[in-house]
Parts: sequence; structure tokens; C-alpha cells
Amino acid sequence: MSESLGQYLRSLRNTKHMSMADVREQTNITNSRLSKLENNQITDPSISVICKLSKCYGVDVVNVLNEAGMDIDKSTPFNHTSFLNKEEIDSLQRIIDLLTKERWNNEV
Repeated sequence: MSESLGQYLRSLRNTKHMSMADVREQTNITNSRLSKLENNQITDPSISVICKLSKCYGVDVVNVLNEAGMDIDKSTPFNHTSFLNKEEIDSLQRIIDLLTKERWNNEV
């Protein structure tokens, strides 16, 4: 990690030009809690909070989990993927993203 989780979260929010109130409206995470996260006063946020923020900021949850120090490997759990090239794997990922998008939006 080149920056702390809090710095990363703040940079995501700022990149999206969102206020803390904007984030609260979309995630139900209070301004106080978000401030504590961004200032590294909370260093072990729940997976639920990470998922909500990932969705709010439009970033892959794996990236945020990795920034939180969880070192998640994004390897595919499918058989025979070693026979696929990068373009084919990327195409499969886009299909999976499309198929799960509605479910993801409803669960978080």
C-alpha cells in the first residue's frame, strides 16, 4: 500500500466530487464514521462498509479490500483458465459483471 486506507477513501470521494453528505445519502454511513475512516481512526472497517463505499465510488471492492490490507487475490475460481488469453479472461469478467450487476445493486 502506498497510501493509507483513509487517504485512499478520501481520494476516491474527492475524485468523485462528493461531499460526506453525498456519501451518507448513498450509503447510510454517518459523516462521523466516514471522517474517522478517512482520518485512520477506524483502521478495520467491516466488509459491509467497504462494499457500500466501493459501490458508492464505483470501484472494484477487491481494490478497497487490498487497500485495507486484506490482500485479496482476484484469481478466477474456474477450471482451465490457463488456456485463455488475457482478452478472453477480460471478456468473461465483463459477462460476469453484467450478470451480477443487478444482484449486487440489490444486495448492497
